[in-house]
Amino acid sequence: MFALFATLLLVLVPSFAAAQAGYDERFERAWRLVSERYWDLDALDWDALAARYRDEALGASNDQEFYAVLERMYEELGDNHSVFVPPERVEEIRQEYGDLPCLAVLGQKGGEGRVGRISYRTIDGVGYLKIPDLASPGVAGDARNAVRELEAAGAFALILDLRGNPGGRLIEMMQVAGIFTRGFLWRVLTRWSLPLPYPAIGSVETDLPLAILTDGEVNSAAEGLAGALQRQGRAITVGEATAGNVEAVLPFCLRDGSQAWIATGVLAPIGAPTWEGEGVKPDIPAPAEEALETALRYLRGE
Repeated sequence: MFALFATLLLVLVPSFAAAQAGYDERFERAWRLVSERYWDLDALDWDALAARYRDEALGASNDQEFYAVLERMYEELGDNHSVFVPPERVEEIRQEYGDLPCLAVLGQKGGEGRVGRISYRTIDGVGYLKIPDLASPGVAGDARNAVRELEAAGAFALILDLRGNPGGRLIEMMQVAGIFTRGFLWRVLTRWSLPLPYPAIGSVETDLPLAILTDGEVNSAAEGLAGALQRQGRAITVGEATAGNVEAVLPFCLRDGSQAWIATGVLAPIGAPTWEGEGVKPDIPAPAEEALETALRYLRGE
């Protein structure tokens, strides 16, 4: 009998821990929906209310108690319209409000989309997109489309993951930068001509807060992208210093049909030294494998 009781206890304890973890995520999602979407929070300290109700919600022993806490928290809005609806009351409220279409909440890790070589998803309201290189045809256009999708999903900030990006073509670098900002951002330093300025290209797609993830494997045009947006103040960089390999290569065509590809200069920001040999230093240093979570905490204000 004791052995059976011990076995049951071992089963129940992990289940309770799992429920607690689920309550934490669900509470955060319910609270953040109001924080991000409610029309006027000037008269209400929603952050303080979260602190007041969170412990009670996470200490709930079952879903009924948990949902009751969320209902009371939403009642604090006091507008006679906003309400948190437990699953068993959905039909009741739908009859009262009318059969409105329900908007999906993309707040969990997962639900990944893909445009070309760009993968993207939302993570707790933050839009995340991974650019594996700047050499593939159309990568800048794919990145622009991914940003549009993330904004349409309600992202309140963006993370651009460049970790492991080997770089690529300057034109793709300029076009990706144009998604986020405008103006002349780079120059190429050579010993055979005056510095050549390079602008961001395209119409600005978004002004959402931006974090860029970097590591020691970020090279070339990817370093230029991260470094220029950082220097302009458009983005913060999180992770490790980049490789410091920003030579600009040009192909020269010879009469016999052969070509010579030569590093004719190095990339540098306007008005500052080159990143060659130095790399782009992160604003928030973190091990590469922890950069994403560190950026998420920063963008959430934690």
